[in-house]
Amino acid sequence: MLKKILFTLGLVLSVSFANININDDMSKFSYPDQFDKIHSVTNDTKQLIFAFKKDSGHTVKEFLSSKENNYLKEKNTFFVADVSAMPTIIQWFALPSLKDYPYTIIVFNDDDLSAKYKNEEKIEKIMVVLLENMKVTDVKYFNDVKELEVHLEK
Repeated sequence: MLKKILFTLGLVLSVSFANININDDMSKFSYPDQFDKIHSVTNDTKQLIFAFKKDSGHTVKEFLSSKENNYLKEKNTFFVADVSAMPTIIQWFALPSLKDYPYTIIVFNDDDLSAKYKNEEKIEKIMVVLLENMKVTDVKYFNDVKELEVHLEK
């Protein structure tokens, strides 16, 4: 019985700390892009778009490729692509290809880092974190690019 309680408590705690919550402080969010340039959340940053899986990453990249190069900048938004699940040898080929995109892609290539932000239950979806003064005000999940575009165009 004690094992079940400890297991359940551990599961609850791991889920609680494994994703972003309302009012989380994002002032320490500062990570490199595909060119190893560091980008940080500021008071002007309005949202972060996360893709934790290959399909959602490709979907977001295709969507952004159809927009002007400064689309994300105008919306005070960062795109974060998690490649940590890729085998290292695949990353050797995938990471240089990200340099072909004309917009900034913050790259997570570490499991521990991506675990801080992702919600395992919704990992297939596109996650958008809304910010105000570097604090999380909402977290939304989108199934496809149409839903994402409607949200971004508001």
